[in-house]
Amino acid sequence: MTQSDNLDTADRPLPLPFVAQGPLYTPGRVMQDSARPVFRLSNNESPLGIGELAAQAVRDAAVSQHVYPDPDGMALAEALGEAHGIDPSRVLIGPGSESIINWIILGWVGVGDEVLYSAHGFQAYRIRAMTAGAMPVAVAERNLRIDVDALLSAVTERTRIVFVANPNNPTGTFITPAEIARLRDGLRSNIMLVVDEAYYEYVADPEYSSVLQMVDAKAENVIVLRTFSKFYGLAGLRVGWAYAPRFAVDALSRVSGPYAVSRVALEAAQAAMRDQAHCDAARRHNDIWLAWTNEHIRSLGYETTDSVCNFVTMKIPGGAEAAVAFDNKLCSLGFVGRLAHQNALPDWLRLTIGSPEAMQTLIPALETLIE
Repeated sequence: MTQSDNLDTADRPLPLPFVAQGPLYTPGRVMQDSARPVFRLSNNESPLGIGELAAQAVRDAAVSQHVYPDPDGMALAEALGEAHGIDPSRVLIGPGSESIINWIILGWVGVGDEVLYSAHGFQAYRIRAMTAGAMPVAVAERNLRIDVDALLSAVTERTRIVFVANPNNPTGTFITPAEIARLRDGLRSNIMLVVDEAYYEYVADPEYSSVLQMVDAKAENVIVLRTFSKFYGLAGLRVGWAYAPRFAVDALSRVSGPYAVSRVALEAAQAAMRDQAHCDAARRHNDIWLAWTNEHIRSLGYETTDSVCNFVTMKIPGGAEAAVAFDNKLCSLGFVGRLAHQNALPDWLRLTIGSPEAMQTLIPALETLIE
């Protein structure tokens, strides 16, 4: 039965089945408790908040909201081009990188096509593929790291896109640029490789670096994604960007439509890039507290991943049910974490690096949960 046949017999206009029955994205829980502080460590938000230059840009832009924004966000694209040594005409601005992920799938994937991603990768790859009528294919990792050989072995004639989050969310692990290059070289030229670098700015490991330069290769089959939500503290304004081959930017612009990002968000993002003091503080805070939190959680006997991002991901002994109980108990103590069950890690819990107060009080709370 086709969708048209289904409409002929329905008593109301029905959505496509793979939309109506598709999975929902599950954001981190939000808790409010007026009696005591609640530390929200579920969404990888910046504990430093918005920088002063970005905040002032928001205030200044507030008076001109009767005027449409630049439909292409070219001022921000040019700023990004100058900062990263890339061609601004191939920078696409969107309302968060998750929206750009959806645009890429809408632009390159049809019903029944396959979208590959690592088994513990960002859940949006799976969800957006399914709600486009495509088949998401989760590819096994090796020791909680992306396995390039496994990804290449999983490619079929129906594969259209391969998504790689590097560093990955929620594991926080990464693979080297050489491994990304090996993956690209092993793919057919008509498969789009999307490298999601949402946590790029946090990484201090010298073996890691961006693969923005791969977009400039003649093959024209790589897109790199970035976001202003995490490091720059603009999660509430929704700004992300992609660096892509020119033909891909043209196609994505047709999917996105005009005025996708507000004037306030565009101005704040430009200001956030200029605020070197705030960027330095964000990087310094994460370097200190990521190492501190990892060390203390491991000293309690818990296993953690080798995260290089702004979060720690820890394994909860006892399996999936024990992890749910553990998460609920931790919430009752005022700490909201994020279970990784939608990332095929049902007994792992992700905790954002928060304020010094949050981290210093988290460890005693975890001690009380040791059985």
